[in-house]
Amino acid sequence: MGAKAWSLRYLVQKLQLGIEEMIGQFPTSSSATVALTKGIEAYRRELTTVMYLSGAAMAPTLNPAALSSNSTGLVDRLLVRNIPRPSHRSVFVGDVVAFNSPLSPTSEQSVMVRRVGAGPGDEMVSDDPDCSPFRIPDGHCWVLADNEELAPPAVIDSRSFGPLPLESVLGRIMYFYRSQSDYGVVENSPQASASDEAVLDAELDLDKLRAGDGKSSSDDGGKPEV
Repeated sequence: MGAKAWSLRYLVQKLQLGIEEMIGQFPTSSSATVALTKGIEAYRRELTTVMYLSGAAMAPTLNPAALSSNSTGLVDRLLVRNIPRPSHRSVFVGDVVAFNSPLSPTSEQSVMVRRVGAGPGDEMVSDDPDCSPFRIPDGHCWVLADNEELAPPAVIDSRSFGPLPLESVLGRIMYFYRSQSDYGVVENSPQASASDEAVLDAELDLDKLRAGDGKSSSDDGGKPEV
């Protein structure tokens, strides 16, 4: 594919990321030169990465082939929008996000993909009468698998580990690729979709996604059937 023209919206988002990185340097560094250098580096980086996803937890939204009995080795290739400083202003209810599992945060195989079902301040009410209602604390969200046929312990999500710290979020899944005839945009919240449109237009490269260049991998938490 040829080079794409960058839109103003895309450039503004890259500039915003650079400024946020520059401002974020000051609590740990008093050097304006270091902060400026980090800001420029952040501006120059692409806003996306590619990762693989296996497992049936997010089916049929992602990797629906995992629902079949002969699904060994089948994966979706995903375009992920990186979220370096996740907060309630960048992670929204309805988003499909990649995050470090709180069950094994230091493991290289700990990256999971789930959908945000509730955000800070939302009240959670269980079907179990023995479970009291509670609110999602500030700085956290509630993430769930899309596959309604799976429930804990067969699937791992907030029903297993509770509210997820927003700081654990790595990025938002924007696009999937399965084959030359099966690929497309992942449904996220309206806020995220509006924000991601310019990023998709600038950085989506089907040739790169097809090849999996620069990919990171996720085995959906390193657990069977999650």
